[in-house]
Amino acid sequence: MASARCAYCAATLEPSSMYCLACGQLVLTTRADRAADDGWEPTERSAAPAPAEPAAASRAGTAPSAPSWTPPDIAPPATRAAARAREAWGERVRLVFSTGEDVIVSGSAVIGRRPEQTAATLGAQAVEVADTTRSMSRVHLYLELERGTLRAGDAGSGNGSSLRRGDRTIPLPVGEERVEVRPGDALRVGDVDIALSPA
Repeated sequence: MASARCAYCAATLEPSSMYCLACGQLVLTTRADRAADDGWEPTERSAAPAPAEPAAASRAGTAPSAPSWTPPDIAPPATRAAARAREAWGERVRLVFSTGEDVIVSGSAVIGRRPEQTAATLGAQAVEVADTTRSMSRVHLYLELERGTLRAGDAGSGNGSSLRRGDRTIPLPVGEERVEVRPGDALRVGDVDIALSPA
C-alpha cells in the first residue's frame, strides 16, 4: 500500500499519526480511510463527508492538489503584529535628521559625519550628516534594510547610539549585533535625532 501524504505539504505521513511531522497540520481521516489502512472494509458508511480529493490522490501516489479552503490566521496576535511591522518598511526607508537632512535609504547604509570610505568598503550607501556640534562620529551608525526588516547597530562611536520605542530608550549594540527597528521607533546618534518612515 502506498504511504499517505499530507494534503498541505505533501510530506509522507507516519502511520496512525494525528499530525503531519513536517508542517504540523492535523491529519483528518474518515472511517473509510482507517478501514483502507487496516485492510478491512466497513459494513456501513458513516455519516461523515466523503474523503477530500487530496487524500484520494495521495493514496493513488500522485501529488495532492492545493487545499480548496484557506486556513484561518491562527498565529498569535504578537506574531501577526511583528510580521506586519516587518512588511511595513518595504524596500526603502526615509530618514529625516534633526539637522535638516532628508535621505532615502535602501539596502545597507553607513551614517556619520564622514562615512564615505567605510561605506565604499562595505558596499553600502553613505549618509553624510552635517553635525555642527560634532557629537556624531565620522562613522557612527550602521543600518541594514533587508526583506522589509530594518536593523541598526552602533559603529563604535564616541557618543553612542540609541533607539527610542515609546517611552523606552534602548542603547544600540556595538559591533556585529543589530537591533530590529520597528515603525514608530526613532534613532538618536550623538545629539542628532532621526525620524524613520517607509518611503
